[in-house]
Amino acid sequence: MHRSHVDGVPVLRLSEPGPIHASLRFGIGARDETYRTLGISQLVATLAAHATRHQIPEPAEPVVSTSLEETRFAVSGTHQEVSDCLEALCVALSDLPVGHLSEVAHTLDGEVASSLDLRTAGALNAWYGTQATGLEGHERSGHYLPTPDMLLEHAAAWFTKANAVLTLTGPNPADLRLPLPPGDRPRRTAPQARQPRATWTHRNIDGVALSVEMPVGSAAATVAHRILRERVTTAVTGQPLRKAPAEAAAVLHDSVTVVRLLLTSTPASDAERVAATMWSEAMSLATNEPAPAEVARHSAPPEEAVEKLRTLDDAARAELFGTPFLDEGSRRRALECVTPRDVRDSWQRAMEQAQLVVPQGLLLHLTGPDGRRLWCTSCWTWDEIPPWGQVFRQPLAKHVFRRTTDRHWLILTGKSVVSCTPSAYHELRFDDVIALERWGPERNLIGRCGCNVGVDPALYRGGQGLIRALDDAVPAELAFDGAELAPPAQP
Repeated sequence: MHRSHVDGVPVLRLSEPGPIHASLRFGIGARDETYRTLGISQLVATLAAHATRHQIPEPAEPVVSTSLEETRFAVSGTHQEVSDCLEALCVALSDLPVGHLSEVAHTLDGEVASSLDLRTAGALNAWYGTQATGLEGHERSGHYLPTPDMLLEHAAAWFTKANAVLTLTGPNPADLRLPLPPGDRPRRTAPQARQPRATWTHRNIDGVALSVEMPVGSAAATVAHRILRERVTTAVTGQPLRKAPAEAAAVLHDSVTVVRLLLTSTPASDAERVAATMWSEAMSLATNEPAPAEVARHSAPPEEAVEKLRTLDDAARAELFGTPFLDEGSRRRALECVTPRDVRDSWQRAMEQAQLVVPQGLLLHLTGPDGRRLWCTSCWTWDEIPPWGQVFRQPLAKHVFRRTTDRHWLILTGKSVVSCTPSAYHELRFDDVIALERWGPERNLIGRCGCNVGVDPALYRGGQGLIRALDDAVPAELAFDGAELAPPAQP
């Protein structure tokens, strides 16, 4: 791998014959956004790509992709095509064409917050709530177009040479220029997990997910994750369940920690048994050393071509996020040195804060790593009296004709709003509200916990007074009007 700099931007290149494949990467993704601005990085990137396509030949046009951590522009072609495209792209990022905001926004309508599958997004939302890495897992009632000033401010803060790296495979492109604007190195605060110990909870997902935090680059953690994936797949598919094999994912938490996830796609009727199986296998790996042959099988490095691309990717992430970097040889040797005890000890530490996520409606009875009943962190409380406060019930006519299971009411306290049903309630404290959407007369409170409380004043006696009280309780800077995208102008 060759390392160099162009106009202050790190360039990492693998020498390969044929055309050039380049990826201009920025350390900005959904985890650096807010509920109000979710999708803004994708919109900035798409605006820049839109401007670039009007300045360069079609074969070298940039392809935009976004994730939790990064925004990338992929370009392929000849030396000159790639060089011209990258230079035009950097110029567009320096002078963002916000005049095309409405036009470009319509091309993305429905695509915002879609870089993760629903199970991964839901599991991360359960882990972190509606912040940082957990943002994409929050169910949204609409997408909100940022203002031109918001876009320009975001681009100036994140799409700079101090937050960029270029990766290349192929020959070195001639006369390469990367005239990105200057900027400061971003300072990130890692999100904190919502609970300090092993837990289980609910999310609106079509399966089961297990999440743990482990060290970045740990060979033992990698082997443990692979072993557990195989064990869960074998255990679940060996039962009479309609189940696909378990899937694995890893999401960066900070420069030294990664969240590893194990995921299954499971029908609701099978979710309880699959959850119990996954938890049992995870507890077993944390308690007993795996067989040496099992460790050896999962310590094998990938194919050489895959390993080279991973090395390039790891080097880019090290530049952007300060994560540890191991070259191919060092990573292979680290895997070869992993012992069964290393695997068990690594997973045992991870299980101390593990979180199991299951679909809504399940009640689990599992034992945690400390030998006590596994703690449930669902936001809903069962079989307890809700907090005292002003009660807002449905109009009498609606109340009489509703089934008991459909009845609900709200309680307004001095510090919270409480959504109640005959068997459970959910309390959302005002100091945990991160946004208040106004949809005409209706309100939607967005909680840091990952839940919403929607309020239609027509559904409650005294509903207008309830709306006024909510508007007064939430700081004005957190409130905004929800709005659908206006239809594009006709030529």
